[in-house]
Amino acid sequence: MSVESYEDLTAAQKEVVNSTAPTLLVLGGAGVGKTTTALWAGRCEAERARAEERGDQPARVLFVTFSRTAVSQIQDRAGGVLARMGDAVEIMTFHGLAYRLLRAFGRYVGTSVVPEIVGEARQKVLGRPRDEFLTYDDLLPGALRLLEGDTPTARLLRSRWRMVICDEFQDTDDLEWRLLEVLGESCRLLLLADPNQMIYQFKSGVSEARLDVARTREGFSELTLPPGSHRDPTQVLPDAAAEVRWRRFDTEPVGRAVGLGRLIVRGSVPEDDRGRAGAILEEVRSLRAVGHRTIGIYAKTNNDAAGLSVELADLGLWHIPIGFSEVYGEALAAMDAMAEYAAGGGEWPDVLTALAVTMAASVRSPSPPALSVALHRGEGYPRLLQQRLDELRRLLSEAPDVGDLAEVAASAWTQLGFTAGRRSWERAGRTFTAVARRAAMDRLDSRVRLSRS
Repeated sequence: MSVESYEDLTAAQKEVVNSTAPTLLVLGGAGVGKTTTALWAGRCEAERARAEERGDQPARVLFVTFSRTAVSQIQDRAGGVLARMGDAVEIMTFHGLAYRLLRAFGRYVGTSVVPEIVGEARQKVLGRPRDEFLTYDDLLPGALRLLEGDTPTARLLRSRWRMVICDEFQDTDDLEWRLLEVLGESCRLLLLADPNQMIYQFKSGVSEARLDVARTREGFSELTLPPGSHRDPTQVLPDAAAEVRWRRFDTEPVGRAVGLGRLIVRGSVPEDDRGRAGAILEEVRSLRAVGHRTIGIYAKTNNDAAGLSVELADLGLWHIPIGFSEVYGEALAAMDAMAEYAAGGGEWPDVLTALAVTMAASVRSPSPPALSVALHRGEGYPRLLQQRLDELRRLLSEAPDVGDLAEVAASAWTQLGFTAGRRSWERAGRTFTAVARRAAMDRLDSRVRLSRS
């Protein structure tokens, strides 16, 4: 939904925009325009604040959500809504907000001046003092230490925003809600929610009870945007989705969506990853042929996403993968370290540490394996492994091109004789090889264009 003018909003949406309730909960299903309505509310709040302050002080609104992908989508929808507003409406993730606060003010709560964020496995291997780095799980607690209390810093930070908008409020966990409550002591809260789209129930405190807690806040108000999808004005897909949500597949709305070709059900897709990827590739090509530019492909688990991503890369479908296991990510980082070393931009100890971190991520243990520690130190491992490492180093140094380098990196885990995490490494290796092939082709295209110019 893109509404370029306030006058284009519905009466219900204008009621949200014009509300001055200290805490406003806005309910509505997918496609009813919650995000765009909230952006208009943010714009109007900032404009009201600027009018009151007569331009002497900045008036800002904070829009928080859960992923960088969601941030990008919200920014895309902002369009003309936030035209000429500058940075009056800041859009970021919860953890992005926390990291930004800690980078700027963390020294007041014991965080290093420029905190480095490391994964759990890397922290185990490096064994560095806690005040030298942050893990992902440290971000929100650290931000709360900054914001809570009656210190000058806390008061300054809490006064930065006139309104905080929370997207997908039904998915906030205990720490995220606590952060909103603290900010809400000095500003208005606008909470967007759809209980039927609760997807983070594995996190602490995520449940419909969160909405009831918000309802206890002083000055609370609640509004519901009526059904009616702005993304699909025919309402065919939203009606079908409402049935599918409850596993009702033989109802009239589902049958109508299938009959109109809006919902396609394939019953003969091969069960293996490559078969599914082939079917998806066919659909993507069909969608692109009729003008679709952005296409989302969803998998049930991180492992499913990793396997599907590998197969799509093998089939030549360029995409941005999101949501993988730590070991998969560390394997990719290790291969990148090998490429840096082969290109002369990295050191061999960096490769050893990256391998050590990947090994630590492959094993569920509060402490890293002894072999992982030895790799990080560059000493103390078996002679056979030293020979294999020497051979890997030689192969990386002598790789004649990007393709050969990628093949060496992708097969390194097996060549070194490691078994834990082998499947994740192999999947990461196929992704890395596909990226290398793409890079090599782009470089070739550039040379061709240069030679013809």
